[in-house]
Amino acid sequence: MIKKQRRGLDLHMDYEHLLNCLEKYNASYIIYKELSENDNSKNQIYLGGSYDVIQEIPHGDIKTYSDCARPNYKATLDFWWLGDDGQIANAPGAQLILYPKYPEVRLSGFLKGCKKAPSEHLQTIKKSDRSGEKDGRVLIFAPVGEKVIAYLAPRGSSLATYLISKPHAELFGRIELYGGDSKSELIQHLKNEYSGNPHELVRMYPDGKIRPYTARNAAGYTLEASFGIIPNGNPEPDYKGWELKCYSSSAITLMTPEPDGGLYEELGSRDFIEEYGHVAETGGKYFTGPYRAVANSKFGLPRKLVIDGYDDTTGKIDNVDGSIILLQGEDTELASWSFTHLLTHWGKKHNKACYVRYSKDDCGKISYMPNVFLGEGTSPIFLLRAIEANVIYFDPGSRVNSAGKLKPRNQFRIKPKDLILMYQTSTTIDISRCC
Repeated sequence: MIKKQRRGLDLHMDYEHLLNCLEKYNASYIIYKELSENDNSKNQIYLGGSYDVIQEIPHGDIKTYSDCARPNYKATLDFWWLGDDGQIANAPGAQLILYPKYPEVRLSGFLKGCKKAPSEHLQTIKKSDRSGEKDGRVLIFAPVGEKVIAYLAPRGSSLATYLISKPHAELFGRIELYGGDSKSELIQHLKNEYSGNPHELVRMYPDGKIRPYTARNAAGYTLEASFGIIPNGNPEPDYKGWELKCYSSSAITLMTPEPDGGLYEELGSRDFIEEYGHVAETGGKYFTGPYRAVANSKFGLPRKLVIDGYDDTTGKIDNVDGSIILLQGEDTELASWSFTHLLTHWGKKHNKACYVRYSKDDCGKISYMPNVFLGEGTSPIFLLRAIEANVIYFDPGSRVNSAGKLKPRNQFRIKPKDLILMYQTSTTIDISRCC
């Protein structure tokens, strides 16, 4: 039986129907890519010559595969194909493969085990029959939480024709759905907070109630509470794809990942601080810094950050098992952070980030400053490059106090003026002048 054409167009989904379907699944934006003839089930689908795309597509932890002919990283996906009937079906074998040597990212395993997958449009074309050009197919991704919903618009379909006709970047186009504009909404919200200066220090608790809070990180929690965010360990960005950062000093904490290697991991944080920390005036042991790519001998033997597996001349990872290492002396690995650990941590949270400066008055209230830095498009390579250039440094503040209470804090920091180096595009907005 021949299916009836929808609205007199083709047999496939048009843009209006796509929006209706994605609204049901709470998608807020899509990214899409025009496919070429060699984007197929055999050759995988090429997603770019950098790691940028892993910031846009939700994925699981990144794992190392160093014993392959082409050593790589892989990340599982919670990947679902959207059918023309508006229903979705899981493709359990879908994954991202990151080849650092080139570098490039590819989508693999996207047809396996999924009857709703558009297999007929992703078959291999003989190499002799390929032109090497884009062929009119468009692959659409709609991230929804940890899930990726995908739809393939076939060549000649009204949806493919519509998306190709819209102005978009060379590799990926992006459309905010349903009239949404997360950046504009973010800026408007920040303007409202600026207009309401000064603010009592608070945080939002798991029960959804906002109560006073005065700990060291209270300013960041106060900003998050204004957005309705309950502090948690979620690796996703804070607000509609944006990571919120609040700071007051001449240094900004970018991230606080626990080491996953070295003596820190081997001994555990408490024993490590007891063994390698210094005695504080108030008693107890502290492990502090800062540590950069240039040695610091403040606490005896020289300590410095070194990167194993990254070639700063080519800007590429040349060892998938590489890591950032806090080295003491010539060969004592105090702590290390594997590339897989940082690829996962940095990529998920920092692709779009908002940095808000604040000041505190004598009454303990805070006021947000008008100039807000917005950064978009980052990569773990930017992180490695900045460490190599002494722009990012490790500034731990871990301690075991005199009462035996443990407080690990492993923070990588940067000066505000250097934030521009961490993003492909950035801007500083005076929210006091925004409409």
